[in-house]
Amino acid sequence: MQQPTARPLLLFALRDPRVVDVVGGMLRDQGHEVLQTTDGPATRRALRARHPQGVLLSLDLPRSDPWQLLAELRAHDHGMPIVVAAPVYVEVDAARAYRLGADDYVTYALSREQGLPRLAARFRRLLPRPGAPAGTAAAERVVIDRAAHTATVAGTALDLSPLEFDLLAALAARPEQVLSHGQLLREVWGAHADGDPGRVKYTVLRLRRKIAAATGGRTGISTVRGVGYRYHPAD
Repeated sequence: MQQPTARPLLLFALRDPRVVDVVGGMLRDQGHEVLQTTDGPATRRALRARHPQGVLLSLDLPRSDPWQLLAELRAHDHGMPIVVAAPVYVEVDAARAYRLGADDYVTYALSREQGLPRLAARFRRLLPRPGAPAGTAAAERVVIDRAAHTATVAGTALDLSPLEFDLLAALAARPEQVLSHGQLLREVWGAHADGDPGRVKYTVLRLRRKIAAATGGRTGISTVRGVGYRYHPAD
């Protein structure tokens, strides 16, 4: 007898009951299982014991340094989608979250009818699709035509800026290799290797969003904290 497919587990490390109610409810309806933790130690235990496939993280969890916790989450799994959720936008927090490996930083200080569904949609685009075989959503193969300057993924053409195209081409040309911020600054921007790594990080963020929107899942681009990025092609 065929065993039922396990529902992908999502970890909500936050205390706001509205987020768990609305965002969690929307994602449950789409085939995910949602587990909530309300402090740092419980989040760490759930990470070790349950191995979630995505984390929604609040920066106001008690009994934890939120930045250290974010770094630990990213170190635990370089490919796991991590979205930092905040009621209001704080620019310095957003920049720090991306620097520590967050895939997205989303605010929801709108009405229940607008802000929370927006948060759910942004999170869902980064997640593996429920029912897909393990690993298939983690890295849909990108096909790049340098002569035509086009890129497709899962049969869908990507609408990329010239900078985004060059960045994707550089990563895809060396699958499973870690490319540092300095390497990418030299190859893509033609800049000094000791230039601003934020230029790379924010372009990677935009690129990930576009690939995730095309595949309905993860992007194949993982963050190697403190070093750079790695591209994982599909089998």
